[in-house]
Amino acid sequence: MRTKLLILGAAVSLLAASPVCATSVHKVTSQGLADVKVYVTDSEGQADCVIYVETSKGLADGNAKWYYEDSEGSADVRIYFTDSEGLADKKVFFTTSKGRARCDVDWKSYRK
Repeated sequence: MRTKLLILGAAVSLLAASPVCATSVHKVTSQGLADVKVYVTDSEGQADCVIYVETSKGLADGNAKWYYEDSEGSADVRIYFTDSEGLADKKVFFTTSKGRARCDVDWKSYRK
């Protein structure tokens, strides 16, 4: 019984210790340079993600809180903001409330 508790405790501590990192985003001006194309919608209900933009990378955490990176090489993902909803890979809504930010999209998986 004690061995099972030790294994369970170790598994829980490994899951709890996994860090949640900020998503650092670099805005590109060409679709060809982008990892993902994003359309900004005016409706939170139509968005795949509700994004909050942090001013400091240290304050941002998870996929719903972005930090804009000036350096393309330091960014997790390169994003092109398109004016066409049909050309977009994902739709986002920007919020001014940190508590309303939510996103299940793994932006880093789009990195080419």
